[in-house]
Amino acid sequence: MQEIHLSRTIQVRKSIMISKKLNYLLDNVYENSEGQLFGDYSSSNGKTIKLKIVFPTHFPNELPKVYIQNLDEIDLFIPHLDSNGLICYVTSNNVIYDSRNEDNVLFSSVQMAIKTIETGIKKLNYDDFRNEFIAFWDQQKDLIPVDFFAEPNDEVKRLEVFLYKEENLILTDIDNQDIPSKFYTGKIDKANSADALYIPLRLNNKILPPNPRKGWGKKELLKLIRNNTTQSKKNFFDRWIKAKSTSIKILILKIPIDKKNEVIIGYWFDKNKQSIKKQLKRPTPLLVTRSDLKYLLERTSGEHYFTNLNVCIVGLGSVGGKLSSELSDLGITKMTLIDYEAFEKDNLFRHELGANSLKVDKFNYKVDNLQNELEKKNPYLEVDVESMNVLGVIKSDPTFFDKFDYTFICVGDTMTSLALNSFFKKGMYKVFYSWVEPLGIGGHILYTDYSQKGCFQCLNTSVDEGIITSNRSSLAAPNQHIEKNLASCRSSFVPYGSLTSSEAAIRTTEIFYKVITEQIKENTLYSWLGDTYHFKSLGYLFSNRYRKFEHSFPIYEKNFKNEKCKICGDHS
Repeated sequence: MQEIHLSRTIQVRKSIMISKKLNYLLDNVYENSEGQLFGDYSSSNGKTIKLKIVFPTHFPNELPKVYIQNLDEIDLFIPHLDSNGLICYVTSNNVIYDSRNEDNVLFSSVQMAIKTIETGIKKLNYDDFRNEFIAFWDQQKDLIPVDFFAEPNDEVKRLEVFLYKEENLILTDIDNQDIPSKFYTGKIDKANSADALYIPLRLNNKILPPNPRKGWGKKELLKLIRNNTTQSKKNFFDRWIKAKSTSIKILILKIPIDKKNEVIIGYWFDKNKQSIKKQLKRPTPLLVTRSDLKYLLERTSGEHYFTNLNVCIVGLGSVGGKLSSELSDLGITKMTLIDYEAFEKDNLFRHELGANSLKVDKFNYKVDNLQNELEKKNPYLEVDVESMNVLGVIKSDPTFFDKFDYTFICVGDTMTSLALNSFFKKGMYKVFYSWVEPLGIGGHILYTDYSQKGCFQCLNTSVDEGIITSNRSSLAAPNQHIEKNLASCRSSFVPYGSLTSSEAAIRTTEIFYKVITEQIKENTLYSWLGDTYHFKSLGYLFSNRYRKFEHSFPIYEKNFKNEKCKICGDHS
């Protein structure tokens, strides 16, 4: 207790010392027993604004907080001002300043707070109201929380209403009712006594947020909607508010701020035998927490190139497993996994799956475990699986790959890849092959649009004789035995670590992104260099290609088409 008291005494003395400079900005500056400073500011609108300055624990490495004490009295509603009087005079958390001069830190902070007040009073930053719409909306009292899962499109529609543990309100589209259940640990129940309507307002609106201390009344709300909807939407809305119902009524509005930004707000109307139009009770605003796919992607880079793609990954080893997770994070909503192997302890330290995926039964397939993990991680992702050899898949159904926009081959087996390469050529598919070099010295991604020349077999065909040979893109010299086995030939594997497979997955995703955004339009071989220290220390030899490009990696090659290739060559 003595140390705490001493710390507070030091803080008080500090504020006394540095408060003198505030006399240039404020009148009647004084300090209370807790070391907080107070002063009056005469604003340009003729009102006296009483300010309170609170020092955070880590001042001056943290900026002081500045409050307006008499906010209700002066009835001030401006941007960057919370309903509790806090002035947000710095809009970024990443502010750099010289903390060694406490005097200047305090003076500059109060100066910026005053500038924020004056800019708001003079309406020089009025557009900031719209940019901070939700910040003002969420400050209203008695908000009812709701989790919003529906797609915020431009059509008027009814929404389904669910409850979680009889208190969490959930809204979703009628045809998307399975999504919310993936976000909760328990059962969600349908609320049959609730009627929810979603209405998107015009893009070119000028709606400002309500003053959080006052809010919008029913009359103001209905006028706002009618003034910012098309005639057809207005007619639908009018029928809804005029209809008598004993159900709870929930109204959700989408308000576009600009072409790239929108807010979702809502209101709750209590059960009443009268229509909404005749109700006298003020509606209750909703605190809408968005969980729809569009919003969640906006919380990343905000790109939506991938949401409608259907992809397939063949081979769910260390590279394919990690690639599935990377592709899921792009927002892909439909994915198929093909692999016939079980997940075993041997896979543990370079695979996407962990020890929780190890089971005692012999049918512990990688695809089943990954399906479970991916769908838990991304509730908007639908994963299908085939736990069989991919060559068996195409033999039983030659049209199997027709439904995919892109296919990723991560099998690590050359003969299987060659067989698939020959099959894909017949269907003009778009395919990525991804494989890594031993001991993590690098890796490769081959993008092949089979309507063009240049394929996987081009890399495995000798340029002189046209016979199948070891991969010409390899960084390791041929005819070296680098495989390892720890018990028997059945457990042989190419040695590389988790870092290598993670890098392969990330780089494959990067190349995929460049294809989708048309930065890559031609068939391309991409090779990167990893860490060669271990490879060199063990005395292994590098290939001629490695020595040729040693100082140029990573490299993109578009001229790898092989005229001797039985698929891409000219055999007329």
